[in-house]
Amino acid sequence: MQALVFDPPRVRWLLAWLAGRVSPRALLGPLGGLRLREVDEPALPGDSWVRLRPRLAGICGSDLSLVMLRNHPATILQCFATFPSVLGHENVSEIVAVGADVRDWRVGQRVCVDPCLSCRPRHIQPLCAQCAAGRPSLCENPDRGDLPAGLILGVCGRTGGTWSSSFVAHASQLIAVPDSVSDEIAVLVDPVACAAHAVLRRPPRDGERVLILGGGIVALGVMAAIRALSCRNRVIAIARHADQVDRLRRFGADDVRVHPRDWQTARRYDDVAAALGGRRRAARFGNQAFLGGAELTYDCVGMGASLTDAMKWTAARGTVCLVGTTQIAVVDVTPLWLNELHMVGCNGRQIEVVDARPRHTYDVVFDWLASGRINLNGLLTHRFPLRDYRAAFEMLIQRGGRGVVKVAFEPG
Repeated sequence: MQALVFDPPRVRWLLAWLAGRVSPRALLGPLGGLRLREVDEPALPGDSWVRLRPRLAGICGSDLSLVMLRNHPATILQCFATFPSVLGHENVSEIVAVGADVRDWRVGQRVCVDPCLSCRPRHIQPLCAQCAAGRPSLCENPDRGDLPAGLILGVCGRTGGTWSSSFVAHASQLIAVPDSVSDEIAVLVDPVACAAHAVLRRPPRDGERVLILGGGIVALGVMAAIRALSCRNRVIAIARHADQVDRLRRFGADDVRVHPRDWQTARRYDDVAAALGGRRRAARFGNQAFLGGAELTYDCVGMGASLTDAMKWTAARGTVCLVGTTQIAVVDVTPLWLNELHMVGCNGRQIEVVDARPRHTYDVVFDWLASGRINLNGLLTHRFPLRDYRAAFEMLIQRGGRGVVKVAFEPG
């Protein structure tokens, strides 16, 4: 079968990284690690597994960072990945074969696959404390059991990934897609569920002002989840591009501020001060302090600079939720102790308790879709066959101001 295989450059990593800083397109060629290859279909690792055909496979921001070598080479996430590997974890898929012990799933059924390769897929008993509590994204055994090291599908060589015509998953990873939900909506469920999990981890409280950093699919998911929970808080969003304003407002933002990349730090901080009633005070060498701020901030960007801004723009004893996947970065942590902030990490999808019922985060999103509390129409903006992967990544690299939200592959 054809698949997009990632094998990160090792010996030539520095050369590839430097070339990518000059032109990101260089990492889509011989210097980069992504290739369209003919590979064997992965075998079922056991009788409780199924084989799936991806109908649509999304490109996550973490995938983009991996391919574009944006992560520090010393990131601890490398310890929990096996390369080369077929990339991709966001998906809506069709079951094409089931193992002998699979009882509740049938060939032809549409599913979304929770990508976490936790204790159950690894055939580990007893389950670790996190998996037993319904938190597979926090599994304590991502490098043990019957599978190679790999936190999720797409970074584990034995399971394959969704950027292919076939991959495998354990029955415990499957979530049924309702007939009323189209493929174009179902492929959005994973990133929206990750955003919803962040809001469910720390929902807005009465009277809190909420700040959202970012204007992409995760920021939209956070905004949608806040309104789906009937929270009436005032929400201010900080976007990068003007074309993100209408979408954020459609999802319920009260105020959207656009901060172009060429704005100086002082100008950005003055704009946020005007929105929140805070004030900026200049420090040395262009650094800025901020007094006042939002009581609750969701950082959906996931960079050192955005985390610094999030902490500075949060009021004393307020809360910052890390929704974007910041890794090794330069961060000014002064506000953390100076303003006695609370930091909340948010990772993936889990078993949530919503309306007094335990539900997988995917099912929570499906419930919200069915009830009309969220509407994801129009967020899948671009689709590409696997053979056009370079065009797909060029679209993402140049997405600013071009109406790009979610890009997906049609593996065929």
